[in-house]
Amino acid sequence: MLSTLRRTLFALLACASFIVHAAAPDEITTAWPVNVGPLNPHLYTPNQMFAQSMVYEPLVKYQADGSVIPWLAKSWTHSEDGKTWTFTLRDDVKFSNGEPFDAEAAAENFRAVLDNRQRHAWLELANQIVDVKALSKTELQITLKSAYYPFLQELALPRPFRFIAPSQFKNHETMNGIKAPIGT
Repeated sequence: MLSTLRRTLFALLACASFIVHAAAPDEITTAWPVNVGPLNPHLYTPNQMFAQSMVYEPLVKYQADGSVIPWLAKSWTHSEDGKTWTFTLRDDVKFSNGEPFDAEAAAENFRAVLDNRQRHAWLELANQIVDVKALSKTELQITLKSAYYPFLQELALPRPFRFIAPSQFKNHETMNGIKAPIGT
């Protein structure tokens, strides 16, 4: 019994070292034993958040130290009362199908999420947003009901405020599915 256990352990270690050496030093391979679903960034089931985070990016992103940094946005400002936030978006971002990621695409994604607001009611940010509009190609304005301290933190969550190419919405919305998982 003990020798069988040792042989099995040795075989596993040998295989593991082969797998580690087979991958490129800057490449990570992930395997998941289940289907991750349709990868709709605006819905929850049966998708897996880890897979969605590999396809869809946020305006802002968490760092290991808990801080929030610009991601698809390169900067932001807010009004004195904390209700109106204006994001300057990066102008070098495209969706994986070549379409530009711009303020209009971002606003369309917010609209799709907010059209299904009841589904996202658990997240207070979905209840706080009263208006989202593109001011220009690179300027996105989000207006809240009131100043909301965790605004940036909730924008950094894996769902629902991630961005899919609007051409992949079904019937101009995402609550009933998407055509294809086309992220940035």
